[in-house]
Amino acid sequence: LVLSYIKKAGHKAERKEYVGVDVFVHEDNRRPAVLAEKLIHAAKKLPVELQMITNRGVKVWPNGFDETFCTDHWRCRFVTKNSEAHRQATQWELLKALVENEVDVIKTENLYLFNGERGFSLGQGQ
Repeated sequence: LVLSYIKKAGHKAERKEYVGVDVFVHEDNRRPAVLAEKLIHAAKKLPVELQMITNRGVKVWPNGFDETFCTDHWRCRFVTKNSEAHRQATQWELLKALVENEVDVIKTENLYLFNGERGFSLGQGQ
């Protein structure tokens, strides 16, 4: 994990801003576009949007290559559409919508900016 902000003893970040979440899912269908369609449909009424999907660290959606070998473990990055999105409420609603659309969620990792600097690594091609 690439962190450009390192917390020193006794030093608190001036500003911590939630900007999205990586949702890791299990999906047997190995076609990223099919998974993306399902994810976009699930999140359509929420203040987040699907930014990318990776598989084994390789960006496979959007603009992935059909030749990329994919497993059944996917990282799906959702980013907030605006800074007004309340992190916990938005995240719970997203997870609820995904489960209702039969997406098998494995785990999540929140995406934050610390004092305006990324506290998470970019995906390939970002």
